[in-house]
Amino acid sequence: MYGLIIDHIATYIKEKYGESTWAEVKFVSGVTEDTFQMDKKFSEGLSHKLIWGCHDVTGDPVDELMNNIGTSFYKFLTKYEFNKVLRVLGRTFPQFLNGLDNLHEYLRFTFPKLKPPSFYCEHESRTGLTLHYRSKRRGFLHYVQGQIRNIAEELFQTEVVIELLDIEHDMNLEHIIMRLHFNNLDFNRQGTAYRNLNDSILEKVKITSDIFFDIFPFIIVFNRGMRIRNIGIGLLRVMAGIVGKKINKTFLLMRPFIRFRWEEVHVYLDGYLCLTEERHRMGDVEREKFLSLKGQMFYMEEWESICYVGIPVMSHLPQMYKSGLFINDFALHDSSRDLVLASTQQAAELKLLLHQEAQKSRNMRENMNRLKKERRRTDKLLYQMLPKSVANLLRNGESAVACCERFDSVTILFTDIVEFTKMCSSLTPLEVIEFLQVIYTNFDKIIDVHGVYKVETIGDAYMVVSGAPTKTEHDAEFILDCASQFLVEAGKMVNMSAKIPKIDIRAGVHSGSVVAGVVGLSMPRYCLFGETVFVANKMEQNSVPMKVLVSETTHNKIEESDPGLYQFEMREEIEIRDEQTIQTFFVVSRHGPPRVPSPRNCESRQDDSRNEEDDDDDLIFPGVSRRLITQLGHDLQKAGRKSPTSEAEDELKKKGQLSFTPVSDTGIERHSRNSNRTHSQDITPRNSLT
Repeated sequence: MYGLIIDHIATYIKEKYGESTWAEVKFVSGVTEDTFQMDKKFSEGLSHKLIWGCHDVTGDPVDELMNNIGTSFYKFLTKYEFNKVLRVLGRTFPQFLNGLDNLHEYLRFTFPKLKPPSFYCEHESRTGLTLHYRSKRRGFLHYVQGQIRNIAEELFQTEVVIELLDIEHDMNLEHIIMRLHFNNLDFNRQGTAYRNLNDSILEKVKITSDIFFDIFPFIIVFNRGMRIRNIGIGLLRVMAGIVGKKINKTFLLMRPFIRFRWEEVHVYLDGYLCLTEERHRMGDVEREKFLSLKGQMFYMEEWESICYVGIPVMSHLPQMYKSGLFINDFALHDSSRDLVLASTQQAAELKLLLHQEAQKSRNMRENMNRLKKERRRTDKLLYQMLPKSVANLLRNGESAVACCERFDSVTILFTDIVEFTKMCSSLTPLEVIEFLQVIYTNFDKIIDVHGVYKVETIGDAYMVVSGAPTKTEHDAEFILDCASQFLVEAGKMVNMSAKIPKIDIRAGVHSGSVVAGVVGLSMPRYCLFGETVFVANKMEQNSVPMKVLVSETTHNKIEESDPGLYQFEMREEIEIRDEQTIQTFFVVSRHGPPRVPSPRNCESRQDDSRNEEDDDDDLIFPGVSRRLITQLGHDLQKAGRKSPTSEAEDELKKKGQLSFTPVSDTGIERHSRNSNRTHSQDITPRNSLT
């Protein structure tokens, strides 16, 4: 199937449903191309893949889609100016239908390996006609019906009602018989005028058979027994030995798709027929030596024979030369002389145009790929500054004030490097930057695993939050897991340099409500405001090296949601402000492995690990890269669970690869809760201070 039809289907989906739906349809159909070159051949089943993919994504019935796509075909042809050919195909709607086979033969010059259907009309009356549609492809009934209705309305201002009479399958063909009901105003008028003109000519004009065969040099006369009685002077020069042979043994009937027998051909009189010399088991080079004829058949009552008035089909001059024909073999009145000469030049021009079109298509694909690459880079930079959900709101035109949101339940963690000022006094500025770069890079990797969001760093202070901008009921648990991992990582950083033998950090945690939003026009940042931020900072200031100090609020939140999950050590109360005190606790250990957050909780890393092969990842896990899901899968498998990728693949298989639902949060959290009691994990580093 040529790209013209595939491009039509793709164009309809894009215009009707939008680019995002087209991307989903491509994913479901397994299609990677964005553009389809008009003269390029594609898989025969690709059109049905796209139609069914559109059905799966949009929910629209397949028959309705096929009908609507067929209805848009005439408008689509304006893109290649083929609509101009349709306008001159017939004076009336029945003539247009009878000329469709001739149109398809004309299109063979552009599409040499075209496999077009065949159309034949019969039983024409004032109220309509019967249309026979034969095709080697199946499943295009509603597509053709949509084309017929739309062309009748666009070109002939006629409303057509189509009644399906029968569907047959023979000779590897689908034969569909339809009755087209419409107001055929020209039926009686044309018949009467033709009969009157015909009678007048018969009375005044008489011609001999010799003149008849000279006028039509490629005519073939055969009788009821299908034997050739005579041929025109043009055929006589190249095929003199065929007289007396059976025409259905000498030629193949290429169009229409009927049996080459007297009874069926006689019914098809006044229709378009295409004959080709019998050439089974021949190569392409040998086939060019043989003739193909197209023309029309008439029944000659005086001769009791059928006359096939045809002309050779020549795609280029070399083919004419190989077949043994020359320009002077054509009648002077035959425009084929000019067409054959002009076809070589037109073919060269068309080849140049198609080459330019292909080059434009390649350039467009390259530009689109570069655009996607730059878009990923800018998105990555943007999402490092702002949460993805907030950045998308700002990109869509929302104001900074509109992006502000209150979060009733978040947990905030502050960490600080012990004696950082003293360390800096012994380091150069460049060494300080390198020192912080190593620490913060390791911390950034940890928050990627635990689904918390990094708010900011000020000097040696590191601030993260869980529960904002993505809400979760496990914010306190995620923060404590992250803080504990910070301590473990800091304990590993020994002998970084002669001036820094080891690193100790303090951590403080508090839970409560905050207001979050974007502040500033230049270098905008996502900030948190409220009493919770102040208290969390106080927790860090009152903590001790290599310990996590939590407030009573956070302690109670953990105990209420999952009692016994953490082991705490009660400490003294600390003063917050103006003699206001708060009970505090040290985190001692955790029972079981850390909870793994679902992908939708991983706001801080949604695009950080995206690479150039991740273009279609958002169709499976919106906003989360495939590399991230794979990493989460490894972590889950260590806990004896299936990875999110495996769960998604299983779900896709169950639903026929038609679902784009992300991995269930509930499923992940249920498995994680069941594995939380397996063993006790001591989170106090080996070199912690008591």
